[in-house]
Amino acid sequence: MAEHSNAGKQALIIGAVLGIAAAAYGGYFMSTAEIAVPATSVQGSNKGSDMAAEAVALRDSVKQDRTVKDCAPDGALINGQPRMAPLFFSTELWQISIDSAKKNTVIDIYDPKADNIHGDVPNGWFLSNGLSDVLGRSDALSLDSDSDGFTNADEFAAKTKPTDAGSYPNLVQQSGTPRLEVVKVETARAYMAVDNMFASEPNPSTVGVRIFAKSSDTTPICKKVLKPGESFGLTKDGPQTRFTVVGFEKKDFPDFTGAMSPENVVRIRDNETASAEKEFVVRAGKSTSPKEKGTPNEKGHQINDTTATLRVTAGSALGKPEGTFKVQLYSTFDVPGGISSGEKMSAKLETVDGAGSVNIRLEGAESPVNVPKAAKK
Repeated sequence: MAEHSNAGKQALIIGAVLGIAAAAYGGYFMSTAEIAVPATSVQGSNKGSDMAAEAVALRDSVKQDRTVKDCAPDGALINGQPRMAPLFFSTELWQISIDSAKKNTVIDIYDPKADNIHGDVPNGWFLSNGLSDVLGRSDALSLDSDSDGFTNADEFAAKTKPTDAGSYPNLVQQSGTPRLEVVKVETARAYMAVDNMFASEPNPSTVGVRIFAKSSDTTPICKKVLKPGESFGLTKDGPQTRFTVVGFEKKDFPDFTGAMSPENVVRIRDNETASAEKEFVVRAGKSTSPKEKGTPNEKGHQINDTTATLRVTAGSALGKPEGTFKVQLYSTFDVPGGISSGEKMSAKLETVDGAGSVNIRLEGAESPVNVPKAAKK
């Protein structure tokens, strides 16, 4: 058994020696042999020098001045907490263009002393209001991030929250375009005539009132005999509270000879108009001449009920049924969602112009605000 063991050990040693010798010989052969180097596509062509020249030209055409600002200034915060150092927290480095010469600067958006990416609006305003996702967009200020009808620039100027639809600037202000538009303006017309009250009767006790759909009609839609204190409407069967007979007066008018002579007239009050002139005098008869209309001698009385339909274009009532509403000329109304805090915004519809826009006056304001007509879609 021992002889066999010795013979095996000897064979193992001899094999190892032969293996080392073979490896040494192979390494020597490889070190002395010539190794072929294959040509690359660039080295094997004439384009290599051209590509290098193009790279140099490209570099020269986009020369930019890159200045790295302080990445961890004293007092810088992350989410309201003191910022430690870039050794522990990764920085937010942005490269922005700062002038027309294509000079760029690399800034840390968390640095309050760094250049603003969007004009006068601090980078920190975007970050603190959850707008970091739009900070890098060139149109960041013109976006409406919370879909309340106001741009981010509007919200910054008003110091409201650009990511909260319940926080927005006042819909109507003395300066700037109001977030209101005129959908349409309608005027409902009627004509009132009264029967003759002879001057020979010093104190009339009743008056016959006739209502026509328009002044050119010959058949009245409503006719009543009324005493002072009694009321009537514009239709026979509709509400009879619109007008009230106040009483009778005497006024001088020119007769057929041109001389002035007294006539009995009736004073009537409009209970529903928002105009300051709630009472008016009606002379007997019916106006037949266009030249007579609007003059002190006009017979009868033209009724014009003008109503504007308004619609809010921003705020909490935007797109909701209450956001579109009707307002009678001269009346006071509340703008739906006019103030985001829920306070009432009261205004008065003062005038309507020929272009279809209206003028409203905010409560307590010295001058009116023009509300434009809605653009056609």
